[in-house]
Amino acid sequence: MLLVLLLACLTPASPSRGRLLVTPDFPVVEIGSNFTATCVIVDAGELTADDLQWSLSKTLVPKERYTRVNGTAVSVTLAVAGEQPEWLYCSDRPPHLEPLIHGIKLRKAYPPVRPENVSCVAHQVEVPKDFSMSCRWDPSGRQTAAAPTTYTLTVAVRAVSNFSVSTGRTSGSVPMPVYPFHMLLDIWVEARNILGTVESQHLQEDAGWFVKPQPPSELTLISEKSFPTSLLSQWKHPIASVYMTLTYEIRFRAEADPGWTDVPAADTSKDIESFRLQKLRPDTLYTVQVRCKYAHNGLHWSDWSTKATRTPEDKPTSRPNIWIVAAKPGDRKGKWLQVVAKPCQDPKFSNGKIQCFELEIQSLDEPLRNPGRHLLKQLLLPEGSLNVSVVAVNSVGASPVASLIIPKRTHELPPVEDLEVRPRGGRLELRWRPSSWRTASEYVVEWSSGAGWDWQRESRGTTNTTLRGHLDRFVCYNISVFPIYSRRLGAPGSAQAFLEQGAPLEGPAVAVKDKPGHNEVELVWTEIPAHQRRGFITNYTIFYSSGRPHPQYITVAANTTSYTLSSLSGNTKYDAWVVASTSAARPGATTTPSPPRTAPGEVEAIVVVVCLLFFFLVLMATLLCIYKEDTIKKSLWPQIPNPGESTIGTWAPDYPLKAETPKDGCVSGVSLLAVDVCDVQRVLEEDKAVLPLKDKYLSEEHSSGIGGSSCMSSPRHSVSDSDEGSDGADTTASTVQYSSVVPMGGYKGQTPSAKQVVFSRSESTQPLLDPEEPPE
Repeated sequence: MLLVLLLACLTPASPSRGRLLVTPDFPVVEIGSNFTATCVIVDAGELTADDLQWSLSKTLVPKERYTRVNGTAVSVTLAVAGEQPEWLYCSDRPPHLEPLIHGIKLRKAYPPVRPENVSCVAHQVEVPKDFSMSCRWDPSGRQTAAAPTTYTLTVAVRAVSNFSVSTGRTSGSVPMPVYPFHMLLDIWVEARNILGTVESQHLQEDAGWFVKPQPPSELTLISEKSFPTSLLSQWKHPIASVYMTLTYEIRFRAEADPGWTDVPAADTSKDIESFRLQKLRPDTLYTVQVRCKYAHNGLHWSDWSTKATRTPEDKPTSRPNIWIVAAKPGDRKGKWLQVVAKPCQDPKFSNGKIQCFELEIQSLDEPLRNPGRHLLKQLLLPEGSLNVSVVAVNSVGASPVASLIIPKRTHELPPVEDLEVRPRGGRLELRWRPSSWRTASEYVVEWSSGAGWDWQRESRGTTNTTLRGHLDRFVCYNISVFPIYSRRLGAPGSAQAFLEQGAPLEGPAVAVKDKPGHNEVELVWTEIPAHQRRGFITNYTIFYSSGRPHPQYITVAANTTSYTLSSLSGNTKYDAWVVASTSAARPGATTTPSPPRTAPGEVEAIVVVVCLLFFFLVLMATLLCIYKEDTIKKSLWPQIPNPGESTIGTWAPDYPLKAETPKDGCVSGVSLLAVDVCDVQRVLEEDKAVLPLKDKYLSEEHSSGIGGSSCMSSPRHSVSDSDEGSDGADTTASTVQYSSVVPMGGYKGQTPSAKQVVFSRSESTQPLLDPEEPPE
């Protein structure tokens, strides 16, 4: 586009139309002002002012801003805004095959602004009278690249000369080889750019007012042994007094002090070159600084001149800080007791390096043979109340005496009450209440751990404090507060605390102990060692699972070291672990208890119970047999009537001896009896001896053969045990009576009214003859 416009401007228009010219063409226009440009038709032909139009950065300017000057010229007025340059074009209205156009570039800038806050310092260089005037100012305005601002610093000496320097920055320096002491200086700054020039306010002061001298030279500090609390400081003037009178400022501080101590200005307002610092602490490293400025109305102080040295030693002015360790008071019988000390209750009053401590022990109950003085060490102290005295000694002398009375029984003196220890802000904070019936003169706070111990003293009115020694995290500290009543040691109040608690380094080690039940096991664990707990154990949590995604858990108290898991499934493998809880937690090792299928001794118990039950049953059966002996005999072995005791012998003769013809059906009245052969023979023999019957009657009534019958039937032959072979060999002794007929219904000497017989069947196993038993 720019190339086309340039070619259009350079290419001459046709003679009939003329050409265009825009004026004025300023290099820079002021931002915020109104700019008016005029477009003129040169060599006008058919083209008139009504045919012209304006555009700014490709944007047509409204006709309301046009002004017709004449028939060949038209002007436009614009407000200059923004900082970026823009093109302003004048052209004829389309349509034309060869348009006429001309433009100017509007470069924008701000006018210079008056510099403000001009300040100047005359720096002294190495040569005593050689100075350089350095000034600073605020530009108080904006600049653009189209119109950079140049500043000119001018230092004018009335009626002598001017010193000036130009710069594009907001500061500048003017060398002044011969500084005009005791003369008036006029200083100003001029700001200039293409849009104008402006000056700052003139700064007019005495030449000494601008001077910043060099620091006092050759500063030295002198330490004198005869004055252990003072230091003598000396220096030289940086500028000779003939040119300028100086005033000084001195400050100092000890090595451990946080801030500086200023010497009063009234003591250093004179033109001096030495000063003695007093009321210092002996054997302390002090840093001293000195600076100077123009004494009359000087504005600028020199830099500090610095020097450090140590004051001489002096004898200690504070009692040593003593304490008793290695055995608690009241429990030292036959034990070693160590008296320890810090250089001073306030270390800054040691006044030198403590070379040794001298110890003196006196018994309040009985005098010691050799009280003497000893260096601090472990001593076997006697029983009873003791007065321990210690002094600290350095190269100059001894300190005041520090003493502590150790009573024989410390419980006679009351302890502090309601001791509380809690962490706060990275420290351990202690709170307690004094004894309600006696006031302590001071307190001693002691703390110890496995790594060491320390103590600190507190004043009588203290009821809360923080431990000032170095404390480690995750370490248990045993803290005691001892009240001291007029140098007498009281009973301590004690507590334990952690600066910060964490998870134990190791979890509890769990073991499994069998229980009598088959569905329970006992878990036993050991306490975590104190140096691995890293916190107070608040509780234990037992987790156990048999493969389920969410294990079951039980929480027990911190003083518990075993627990019985019940209601478990027999013959099942469980995973169990124990977590010890502090502010964090650490699980213990996992164990796998497996409840047995049966409880220990359960099988033996079952066997014993079965055996006892069997023995009881056998015993009951035996007792039953003994008690029911007759019944059992009758049931198992029926009683066989004794023929010898039969009454047949008394009443049988009354019956006629005539054989009767057996009647039909007599078999139905037969009773079978099982009789042994020997018994039958014995009975027959007894009957023969008792009954006075004839042989005929006996042979008829008691036949030795089986054929004898009471039914008067024809006699039958007896059958032997062996029915094969010897028929004719059957004898009376070898025959068995299978049945007998017992008359019923009458007695001896009586005539029965009816003849009744009973046929009793024998229970013998001998076979019967075919004719003997009817088939039915």
